Amino acid sequence: SQGRHRIDIVMLALSGKKIGFEKIITMIDELVETLKKEQVDDESKQEYCGVQFDQTDDKKKALERQLSDLQTVLEETKEGIATATEEIAALLKGINELDKSVAQATEQRQAENAEYKDLMASNGAAKELILFAKNRMNKFYNPKLYKAAPK
Repeated sequence: SQGRHRIDIVMLALSGKKIGFEKIITMIDELVETLKKEQVDDESKQEYCGVQFDQTDDKKKALERQLSDLQTVLEETKEGIATATEEIAALLKGINELDKSVAQATEQRQAENAEYKDLMASNGAAKELILFAKNRMNKFYNPKLYKAAPK
């Protein structure tokens, strides 16, 4: 607003009022100095703004790169989780199948063990029968080896 006031005074002086030209020249010189100072201020502000803009742009680009990197890590992590989930499911399936085969093998071993016990019991009975028959034969054919049955 001060610059506008000075311009008004210069315009008034030029329109023919009785003000000395020295005063006008001084006012013009002051106005030129003010404009130069304002120009320097404007240029420094423009330079400052340019630097700030560049810094902000650099920060923005760095943040965008960081965001991109984080998105890549996120995608890789999601893929890793999906892969791990699939592997866990496959392992659980394998464990379930192994449990079934162990249960079947246990059942088969128990059946074979029962069969073995029956066979051993039968063999024991057959052995006793053979020993009994042998003892009877010894009574007739080899009396020295005969053992009398306990009473």
